[in-house]
Amino acid sequence: MKVLITGVTGQVGSEIYNLSEYQNYGIYFRHQPKSLNENLLKVDIRNRDKVFATVKEIKPNWIIHCAAATKVDWCETNKNQAWKINVGGTRNLVDASKVVNSKFLYVSTDYVFDGSCGNYKETDGTNPINFYGKTKLDGELHVKNLENYLIMRTSHVFSPIPDNFVLWLFGKLKSGNVECPYDMISSPTLALELAETILKSIKKELTGVYHAAGNDHISRYNFAKKIAQAFGYDKSKIKPIKMEDLNFVAKRPQNSSLDISKVLKEGMEFSNVVNSLKSLKAQINSSDT
Repeated sequence: MKVLITGVTGQVGSEIYNLSEYQNYGIYFRHQPKSLNENLLKVDIRNRDKVFATVKEIKPNWIIHCAAATKVDWCETNKNQAWKINVGGTRNLVDASKVVNSKFLYVSTDYVFDGSCGNYKETDGTNPINFYGKTKLDGELHVKNLENYLIMRTSHVFSPIPDNFVLWLFGKLKSGNVECPYDMISSPTLALELAETILKSIKKELTGVYHAAGNDHISRYNFAKKIAQAFGYDKSKIKPIKMEDLNFVAKRPQNSSLDISKVLKEGMEFSNVVNSLKSLKAQINSSDT
């Protein structure tokens, strides 16, 4: 079976590529893989002709769409470019998948919700409060035009790859104190476990919408303290603050935690924060050897 992974150098895409036992193809754009082969291609998903040509050539059984502009504040201040990547790029891939009859998996986000209640189920109404969330929801709507689709909404992904909260926190704790909101709640998710769930879901040929995220609902402040404890940093350097005092450019949902009971019933597994941080530590240590 052929699988085409977009965003193959990102947190989730790279894990899927490394774990998958299928015939893997990957596309990247900004971040070039450490080792290149003929199955890794540089493709700008905004380029409709290039997307169509690539998909037609590979003829994948599944397209796993991980690529996205995920920096929330950047999306808020660069709306045109964010839309072209997250909506236009998704539409290009969806339309190309129709030509070769590929099944389609789309990685979405807890930010499609407004965060007013938390513990969101798949059937709960969406109401994004920032432009990033709006683009990801628009992407979902394009995907839902397909006959064979699977949407996996996740939350606050972290991995050994930079540009996530855990590795950002390491840098802050090395240089001094750091303020983290005690009233901003999510479901932190280890990229490795999300990738495992995605591959299991493909094997089971699941369809529809699923929430796939870590098994704990936790504030950014308490998550930071657990990170510090797991990696031997001084927890006293972490100071609680209200989310509104951080002066984000884009609004954030206050509680975007996800109910994952539907995906758990399918035999998937997600760790709590303590165990997922142990797994992350093992990943980091193995990459250093």
